[in-house]
Amino acid sequence: MQGEACDEFNCLSHVRGSPGARAGSKPGNSGYTGTTHCHRIRHPTLDQGRFAAKAIVNEPVVVKATIFADGHDVLSAAICWQDDQGQQQRVPMRQIEPLGLDIWEGRFTPQRVGDHRFIIEAWWDIYATYHYELSKKHQAGVPVELELEEGRQLIERAAERASENDNGVLSAALGAVHEQFQLAQHDADRVALLLDGDTARLMHEADTRPHLTRSDTHYPLEVERLKARFASWYELFPRSETDDPNRHGTFKDVHRRLPLIRDMGFDVLYFPPIHPVGRAHRKGPNNSLEAGPDDPGSPYAIGSEEGGHEAIHPQLGTREDFRDLVRVANEHGLEIALDFAIQCSPDHPWLKEHPGWFSWRPDGSIRYAENPPKKYQDIVNVDFYAEDAIPLAMDRTS
Repeated sequence: MQGEACDEFNCLSHVRGSPGARAGSKPGNSGYTGTTHCHRIRHPTLDQGRFAAKAIVNEPVVVKATIFADGHDVLSAAICWQDDQGQQQRVPMRQIEPLGLDIWEGRFTPQRVGDHRFIIEAWWDIYATYHYELSKKHQAGVPVELELEEGRQLIERAAERASENDNGVLSAALGAVHEQFQLAQHDADRVALLLDGDTARLMHEADTRPHLTRSDTHYPLEVERLKARFASWYELFPRSETDDPNRHGTFKDVHRRLPLIRDMGFDVLYFPPIHPVGRAHRKGPNNSLEAGPDDPGSPYAIGSEEGGHEAIHPQLGTREDFRDLVRVANEHGLEIALDFAIQCSPDHPWLKEHPGWFSWRPDGSIRYAENPPKKYQDIVNVDFYAEDAIPLAMDRTS
């Protein structure tokens, strides 16, 4: 269900003085407008909106929240959601079993890949409360003459509001219900009309949503394509895609492999780092400490005088060659994934430009990667917790 248009994000959180709010509201309490609480989003959320939850385009997103209120009035609730283009919609929520836990659920289906967000609204539903009480009294055989007059007045006022808001269709529909009520000969017919589902639907549409609460947080939602959730990956070293052992493979050489990879049922072609490879302490075959003049080194020893993480290994090709490979792969139904390894060779430009990003030993040498007894002198790691690291991995004061 996509629901009705919604334009609530510009006024989010500042509704505590809205018409109908009961005296005694507590503006210091998050999500509180006197009577109705949007207490906690249960799903989907990470750290109550600090981080974006994940969703897949064209698949329903189920939202659950704890919603409750003072007293015994019937509540209504809705999800207001917005896509990455600013389009907003509202969809209803319903209370789910077991009822005593005050858990509400609704769902919406994002139709675009991109950053979305949503909020929860809750309010007193005046007509739903009236509907519930009239039904109970009628079933119990209690006289309901006064309740019928209350219902007539609710419909009459709703029709007037719709007319004032230039909603002629709704005003006419409610006016027809009011006229049918007036013409009814028996109380049983009036009760049936007031309890009718169509009447309830019209009154819900005309609802002024008194004691409205909106969640204080814009809950972020990152909507991805289907392959972000599941895909089959095939790893390939572009430099090995050559028909000549003495020639370095290129992006263009990979083109001929694409149909075979597709036909094997893979969705993603995965590359190790494609950046320039350092020469300092370059390893030879089988992690030998001495590399020959033509040994390519480890692609994870990133960075040389030819550039670092912003550069492409010149023997693989140009940026245009890479873009062309991405385009052709897409024509075969394949995506390209890159291993983005935050590590460097001793030749990486960052060591000269940002020495404070790395860990240095007492003798002035840089700390390289180790897995004793193995040593990887050709690779050094960025120290995300160093004083000069940008950004800091975490706030040290926390």
